Amino acid sequence: MKFTRYHSFNDIMEYPSMREYLEIFFSEKNLQLFPEKMLRLPLALAEKIVESPWGGSFAEVVNQLLDAVQTVLDITDGHTRRCVSLWDCNSDWTPEKDKRGGKDSVFLLTPEYERIMEAERKRPAVIICPGGGYEVVCFSGEGNPVMNYMEAKGYVSFVLKYRTAPNNYPGPQKDLALALQYVREHAGEYGVDPQNVMLMGFSAGGHLCASLGCLYREIAEALREETGSNLEPETVRPDKLCLGYPVITFGEECHEGSFRMLTGGDESLRAALSVELRVSKACPKTFLWACEDDDCVPPSNAARMASALKEAGVSYKLCIYPAGGHGCNLAFGNSARCWTDEMIQFMHQ
Repeated sequence: MKFTRYHSFNDIMEYPSMREYLEIFFSEKNLQLFPEKMLRLPLALAEKIVESPWGGSFAEVVNQLLDAVQTVLDITDGHTRRCVSLWDCNSDWTPEKDKRGGKDSVFLLTPEYERIMEAERKRPAVIICPGGGYEVVCFSGEGNPVMNYMEAKGYVSFVLKYRTAPNNYPGPQKDLALALQYVREHAGEYGVDPQNVMLMGFSAGGHLCASLGCLYREIAEALREETGSNLEPETVRPDKLCLGYPVITFGEECHEGSFRMLTGGDESLRAALSVELRVSKACPKTFLWACEDDDCVPPSNAARMASALKEAGVSYKLCIYPAGGHGCNLAFGNSARCWTDEMIQFMHQ
């Protein structure tokens, strides 16, 4: 089955199991954006007559819906993608598990799972961590579209659904460490170069990636204590970081919501989880970008991280674009649209 703009919202929702998957890959909140008057109209017509709640084109919402629908079909019908339960890799994630919460809600969305001949060229990999203020994981904007784009650019792409509030630190960081360990352990099966794995995070997902990049030794120790494994810290050290409009500091000019969701308001963690204070020369090569008009997470967060990386002697590039606000993901419609090209060029240097 393939859904297009000639189908209606109701056509999609009536497909078996579609709604319960879309509550994750598109979100229940986004499903409510579709007004009653357009539910049976072809999406191509509906996007012409409906305005988004923020006053822009509704076509962007439709694009994200169709991306999410295709991801669901890849999982449920085509079986070209998997949702691997990272805390139980012998089974796949299902919406029923998500309702249990905690570790059961964690999964890594993978590309097609197939064995690759040893002679085949290994490709770089990226693990994408959408934002959401450590309260939700926003697959619709910063998951599915970014995954598709990075695959088009030659990356083997994964997306992580990590734990959010009321699960506090270091739960999400452990989830990401397990994702990185999984990708490296299964590198041959996905055609991945295990020494070229990038973490790409947006907003709070940027904090998640940056914190693992800086605190990987602590996170590895926490995982060893919890699982009884002999996990070596370097196993969960990322090779590269890409941080989009990231939450970095929990000090001055912080995103207070992310701090409270991650820590439960534990003030003793404010400095410890201000990533710019935890940078060392062991941090990976990093690309950072943000927009000057971001009124949610001040761009000074990215600048603070860049200054800390410079002082530590770590290779980095910082791009601050004039406009785009917060949450613009691929930014095709604003001044930040070149961040992807600049990032790929920098990472290949």
